[in-house]
Amino acid sequence: MTRYYDTLLEEQRGPFTVIVDKTWEDLNPRDLFDDCDIEEICTKIDNYTYDWFMLRTRVIFNEVELAYTYLGGCLYERAADVLTDGTAEDQIYQCLLEAKTPLKELKEKFAAVDVDALDALTV
Repeated sequence: MTRYYDTLLEEQRGPFTVIVDKTWEDLNPRDLFDDCDIEEICTKIDNYTYDWFMLRTRVIFNEVELAYTYLGGCLYERAADVLTDGTAEDQIYQCLLEAKTPLKELKEKFAAVDVDALDALTV
């Protein structure tokens, strides 16, 4: 099954492109919330008063995805509110930290490439 994402934020953070988007949540809210208020929550999700989604955050450098994070069980009246309460910012921070490892690995691999040897491969 193909997942579709709606972009909530796309911006440059230094040399990196940060994308925060959302998709439907597979988990049932009944599995995450207390029984006392679950019927009201489910009704509001069903009638689109609440947005129930999974948040994805990605860090990209020159079209190479270096890191991504997912956060499930997001419940908001408007999905865009996730950008203003610190949740998305926490995910962006985590994702930027995780991007360090593949970035260092790529840097080392590129440094080891003998560019002059590439000429021999193109003859």
